Amino acid sequence: MAKKRKINIMVASTVYQNRDLLLQICGILNTYGYHVINSEYGTLHPPLGMNNTEACIAAVAECDIFFGIINPMYSTGITHSEFQRAIAIDKPRRFIAHSFVTFSRKLLAQYMYADAAKTQRNDFEIQSTSVMDSVKVIDMYNDAVQINLAYEERKYHWVQEFFRPDEALRHVETLFRDIKRVERELANLNNPVQ
Repeated sequence: MAKKRKINIMVASTVYQNRDLLLQICGILNTYGYHVINSEYGTLHPPLGMNNTEACIAAVAECDIFFGIINPMYSTGITHSEFQRAIAIDKPRRFIAHSFVTFSRKLLAQYMYADAAKTQRNDFEIQSTSVMDSVKVIDMYNDAVQINLAYEERKYHWVQEFFRPDEALRHVETLFRDIKRVERELANLNNPVQ
């Protein structure tokens, strides 16, 4: 009997101030039976001839599900590029976001946007602090929720807020522990009922 292929799940996240939670999530997903793709976890294969950014973005195409973690530290922007690629190629995706990001999104909206509809982004940035290093993390959140689309046109736009690690882990369990359900959901996406 042929061995069943594991579901490839890419976990995209900045590492700074988030490494412990990131590695814990990767380990849990691995225990559930997924093949985890993540550079910090050591399971992202960098193709020969590609730089780090190219390798991370190329890995998005290899996954069956994309799982993005939005933290208040933007870092180099590779994670944001991974998010944008997953959205562009319409990968099935899930997201969680630290409450510092969701709080700051509401607080800073008055400075970030030139219009009430929040469609015209001002050239606005904050000074890097130990709490948040860039408002680009809010751009990541907005990309995840597909703020640029009408609500009825959005899909894969649920972003679960968390503050404590146990809240993030509980949502990971809710989304991914029942691997049979995830397999059915993926099969339904690939073979929609008419």
